[in-house]
Amino acid sequence: MSVQLESLFDTPARARMSADEYIASPQSAHKSDLIEGVFVMASPASLEHATVQQFMITTLSNFVNTRRLGIVLGENAAYRLNDDNVYQPDVSFLSNARLHLAGEVYVDGAPDLAVEITSPSSRRYDAFEKRINYARAGVQEYWLVDPIERSVAIYVSEQEQFVRVQPIDDRLHSRVLPGFWLQIDWVFPPEGAARPSELDVARAQGLI
Repeated sequence: MSVQLESLFDTPARARMSADEYIASPQSAHKSDLIEGVFVMASPASLEHATVQQFMITTLSNFVNTRRLGIVLGENAAYRLNDDNVYQPDVSFLSNARLHLAGEVYVDGAPDLAVEITSPSSRRYDAFEKRINYARAGVQEYWLVDPIERSVAIYVSEQEQFVRVQPIDDRLHSRVLPGFWLQIDWVFPPEGAARPSELDVARAQGLI
């Protein structure tokens, strides 16, 4: 389904695919999203996208598993936000209190925390439609990671709208997961430098 619009919020009802149709489609088994009824297939991930994603999954998983707070999921986890929107975030956290929403095929609701790592084809959707819909659906925290700009923006929910939280001393702090933080240059190291190991991050966070 191809719809040329200024915003996917303007998608006419006759052109929309339903969440049930998307979930039933074999294409939804691949990294993709249903955004305002429009099927959006993800482009192949760059090497940097993949390494940043792995770093986020591992560091979040170490923290969440150590504290026994819930589960951290990767890009194949689908969240049905409503009849028009089903998203597969690059990384997500689902708290113990919301685990009952998880079914065999998809989560019937929003994650507590979502991380989207943008690509040239997804930057607009991640920053606009998905950011707005994540907030409306009840996501409490949204990390927008941009390998092109080498930046990370953190948004927290206030009255179903996201408010951006600024880093403190070049550290990115989570509000949904108190005690979880990352240095910006761990996510995007300076040229010639390497990301710290998962053990180094765990030590810095006081997990070990």
